Amino acid sequence: MLYKILKKDDYRDFLTHLIENYEFLGPVKKDSATHDFVRIKNFDEVDTNYKRTTIAPAKKILYPSTEKLISYKIEGEIKVESTVNSSEKILFGIDACDVNGLNFLDKFFTSDFADEYYIVKREKLIVIGLDRMPSETNFSLSMGKEYAKDGFDLFLTDLGNKFFVRVGTYKGSSLLQKYAKTQDASEADFKDYNKYMEEYRKNFKSKVDINNFYDNFEIIYDDKELWDKVAKNCFSCGSCCLVCPTCFCFNVKDDMELNLKVGNRLREWDSCMIPDYGLVAGGHNFRPNKENRLKQRYRCKLKTFVDRFNTYACVGCGRCIETCMAKISIADDINLIKKEVSV
Repeated sequence: MLYKILKKDDYRDFLTHLIENYEFLGPVKKDSATHDFVRIKNFDEVDTNYKRTTIAPAKKILYPSTEKLISYKIEGEIKVESTVNSSEKILFGIDACDVNGLNFLDKFFTSDFADEYYIVKREKLIVIGLDRMPSETNFSLSMGKEYAKDGFDLFLTDLGNKFFVRVGTYKGSSLLQKYAKTQDASEADFKDYNKYMEEYRKNFKSKVDINNFYDNFEIIYDDKELWDKVAKNCFSCGSCCLVCPTCFCFNVKDDMELNLKVGNRLREWDSCMIPDYGLVAGGHNFRPNKENRLKQRYRCKLKTFVDRFNTYACVGCGRCIETCMAKISIADDINLIKKEVSV
């Protein structure tokens, strides 16, 4: 990996060149409380001065909430047209949590089955990360996801009068050579960067004890009293899944025109927390209650993919905690399970 320094005076020109030459997506302030990753056409629209996690996860760029898979016509014979396509984009300003979220989805959508709709967009996406101080609900330090080792082309850290730039790919290096004035990072620059990272890690207020959770979960798996308490206030709305940077469940439906000859097949985000998610033919629901659904969500996030990918499917971003109307906190529940087992 290469390490460069981008002076603050050259930062605006660098981003302006990227905005002029690429479809540029970055954080924009939507209201007093939230930011979102949207198309940017002017440097002044970029707002990286946010602490609260953007509610919409960066995964929506690669894995949209609604996506057309195929179009078809039924006129004597069935004509099917695939809609696999994408253009080169830059995704700017995502933090380590979202980069690690994309890294998880990369594994999921390319392991057992190669999802061409995801892959074609991923191959054409240039990722420029940006460190920021954590929000009150962010516990990514405890999950080991507060730092992104890979999954980005460039990663910037604001050191006051300069940016410390980690160059992750050849594509990222080419962007700097073409559009930015940079210099190699010196020993003093590394010291400044290390000081920032030390301060950054000290700012995490929310912490969980994830040690031994893998085994502890099995001990309390059939503890009905515990799960009744944990899920007591759950509305089964699915908000936690919709804002999660690693949730991948989807439903597929056909959208037909009234003539029944032309239609589209669509993929839409789904949620394992919604009551009808487990409903199958014959009216049987294999997860009929909210206690079982929440338990399964925690298993998926904190155990299943430790077996499959040797990593958690939770990056600790805290979005689900902020969004939950019932004030359910996965961080609190991780610690609760540890406490219950330790009694």
